[in-house]
Amino acid sequence: MTDLPQDVTADGVGKLPGLSFGTDATAWSDIVVDGDDVQRDPTGKAYNVFGGFGSVSCNNTSRLLLDYREENPAAYWRILNLLFNKRTGAGLNHIKVELGSDTDTSSGAEPATKRSADEPANVLRGAGFRLIADAKRINPHVKVEALRWGEPSWTGNRVADRYRWYKETIDAAYDTYGVKFDYISPSQNELNMNQLNSELAWVVDFAKRLEVDARADDARYDYSKIKVVAMDSYRNGETVGAALLASPEALAQVDAIGVHYTIGGGPNLTRLNKEFGKEVIYSEGVAPMIDPEYRINAQPERGGIGGAVGAVDIADRFINAYRWSGSGDNPAHMTSFLFQPAVSALYEGSSYSPKHLIRASDPWSGYFEGGVGITLVRHFMQFIDEGWEYIEGASYGDGTFSDGGTTVDSSTRTYLTLREPAKRAGEGASGPGTDFTQVHANNTNKARYFEVKVSDLGTKSTTPLHLWQTKGPDNAATQPVDVNHFKHIGFVTPVRVETGDNGGKSFVYRLKVEPYSILTMSTHARGIHRSATEYVSGEYAPKAANSPLALPYSDDFEYAGYPSENVNGVDMSYLQRRGGTPRYTADQNGAFEVVESGGGNVLRHRIHADNRGYTWNAWGDGSQNRLSTATPATILGDHTWANYRASIDVRFDQVVRNPALPNFAGLGVRQVVSQGANLAAYSLRLSPAGEWQLRKLDTIVASGTISEFDPAAWHRISLEAKENQLTPAVDGVELPTWTDTAPNTVMTGRLALTSGFYENSWDNLSVVPIEGHAWRSDKLDDTEREVAYAGAAQFQQVGFANYNRTLHVLSPGASFTVPFRGTGVNLFGATARATLDVSVDGAPAQRISVGTAGTRQTSYWLRDLAPTAHTLKVTVVTGTYTLDGIDILGEVE
Repeated sequence: MTDLPQDVTADGVGKLPGLSFGTDATAWSDIVVDGDDVQRDPTGKAYNVFGGFGSVSCNNTSRLLLDYREENPAAYWRILNLLFNKRTGAGLNHIKVELGSDTDTSSGAEPATKRSADEPANVLRGAGFRLIADAKRINPHVKVEALRWGEPSWTGNRVADRYRWYKETIDAAYDTYGVKFDYISPSQNELNMNQLNSELAWVVDFAKRLEVDARADDARYDYSKIKVVAMDSYRNGETVGAALLASPEALAQVDAIGVHYTIGGGPNLTRLNKEFGKEVIYSEGVAPMIDPEYRINAQPERGGIGGAVGAVDIADRFINAYRWSGSGDNPAHMTSFLFQPAVSALYEGSSYSPKHLIRASDPWSGYFEGGVGITLVRHFMQFIDEGWEYIEGASYGDGTFSDGGTTVDSSTRTYLTLREPAKRAGEGASGPGTDFTQVHANNTNKARYFEVKVSDLGTKSTTPLHLWQTKGPDNAATQPVDVNHFKHIGFVTPVRVETGDNGGKSFVYRLKVEPYSILTMSTHARGIHRSATEYVSGEYAPKAANSPLALPYSDDFEYAGYPSENVNGVDMSYLQRRGGTPRYTADQNGAFEVVESGGGNVLRHRIHADNRGYTWNAWGDGSQNRLSTATPATILGDHTWANYRASIDVRFDQVVRNPALPNFAGLGVRQVVSQGANLAAYSLRLSPAGEWQLRKLDTIVASGTISEFDPAAWHRISLEAKENQLTPAVDGVELPTWTDTAPNTVMTGRLALTSGFYENSWDNLSVVPIEGHAWRSDKLDDTEREVAYAGAAQFQQVGFANYNRTLHVLSPGASFTVPFRGTGVNLFGATARATLDVSVDGAPAQRISVGTAGTRQTSYWLRDLAPTAHTLKVTVVTGTYTLDGIDILGEVE
């Protein structure tokens, strides 16, 4: 702790104001910061110390990072530094990866490291282990963990075989990347409580086997140091805690308790934490779900960072997860918080997206979006070190519980205070004082005023405490949304000194916490690493423009132009270091990989009747041996693509392992969200018998059979999307065009490839624009500043199926106006029937009727405009109209 002149920071970086807040007449609330108020065991060791923030890489959420790494390495390393660099970024210090099963576990499929008992474990598949290896290049101390959702079916849920899968993966991570695990959570993610006893027995068995293998001659490292986590449950910490307390074996083997999406504790967790020294982890939680730039225009009063699942809410959750008033005398004492995920490196529209610190969906351009999520973590991680001790009476939150946190505007105080570990007898001479940090999260519309009374921390009457603040802009209409993020606003010094009955002194600081803000108060002027710098508006913006994947686009799956790379001493080609993962694809179910065939490469689906994985069925009856039945699919491309023709060669697997499973190869277009078995809005399916189907979602709209079809030969299939006309073709022969005249067309989107549970092969992908039509669009969210509303237009914060999780509902008389430059527009969003007046460039309005449309579906579209500037005005005449977003069509080809 350093005493400073009244206007100079600890590192002499410039002059800052000494701040004062309120007056003696202000209604001050007290916070007592007693340096000795640390709960300790009989040896003097603190029960709980700061763990920090981390990331869960699962459900395909990191997949596109592989392509950022190859196509735009500068953007890739910037993303990773923003996440893991403890001096200049968020400093995340924990990564948990999914042990995949080639099945969809919410927003996609993670590949299995072992698809059969005799296959060597392969951690090159997928992005999780690669992410760990590269994060450790930035911070070697990042903690590593693994957890399963589904399971490869070859294990048969047998304990010995399941352990083999885990153990060989642990060794492969070390052999391939030099990665050692710090934690393993053996139980199934969000375990159904019907399986609690059997899973706890498995956790104990796993820990015992790992201890035995730690002494084996071929042990890669001391596995006994790996901490065992139980049970990664969804809000069932008390139930799991009771099971642990009833099992002496489990108490001996389990090191930590993982709980999801809650801030509540209970007596069982308290006993585990205090009597048995078990760490409690918020082992899956959300990152901010709505970026400030999309929230600010609809809710300017909350500054873009307040509101449900905004940045302040997430900071509030972390604080309350340690000590929430709703838990009474048994707070949860969670000391770490893992974002699921920290980076949304998945395609827009995937289930549960977006929720991120960084969104990275455009690897071809290197564009990404990062912002206030990184800032909220910096408020903690740059001012609190791992191992710092919680000051109990100065760590507290209240408010009404809601969906993993507290309801907006329901709390009165939320703050967390930690100190550097106190020196103990035998640990050397103590210093002149002890550094500490206090973080506040105010997710309400009222300012909070506190008198912070500090004692037993070496404070003096001149000791400054530095304030770093994040809040919204002072004027949302004229200032950038991030203008006031992570600012070093000044410092406070004691306003008085109070002497207690025992003669001890408390130094009283006055503090104001603005509405919808995060505030850090610390003895460290520039953080624990002396590297904290003020955020500059736009600092986290990408270097690249948000440009679409250009058409024409093709992929022959050879990747001859990519250099080799040395991976932990082994030279690997593009495909080797990616485990066969093709460029820009994101598997939603199954596994699509590139393999060598006939002297060249082909894309092949690797999952068939005999190696289908067991699904993640925790939210069903909890059984863990249900084979996957969801249609294998992978998606690729740009959701802004509009009018194009996609073509690809396909050859059918000739081995029929299970006649009950139909074989087919599908090519889909205009894929936006995961709807229906085909994922894409429109798809062509072809079977080995030459039967073809044109589908809109799950409805067959045209079908037929190709005569003299050779099931063993290569065939070229294509599907053209030209406005609302869909034209399939097989082997160059066009099949009948189908026109979608329904009121719920889909007018933009990427590709999807689907397959039966067979090892079908694809080659020579081609995507070309259609002459005379626009091939691309720009997407505007309903909340963007360009969109101006009048009348009864109500903003709604909604779920992942909606573009950027927002929409507007317009009642009769309400209108919106949007300027744009392009040749046409699409209005999309799930809406009811309505009558609209539509006017372009001030011309007389045309009255139109729109029918019922679903999520991301087009309710109205307009074409044939000159490629110049226009203004669109839409007024609701009757009914209720919902706007999710607007596609602006570019120039025609």
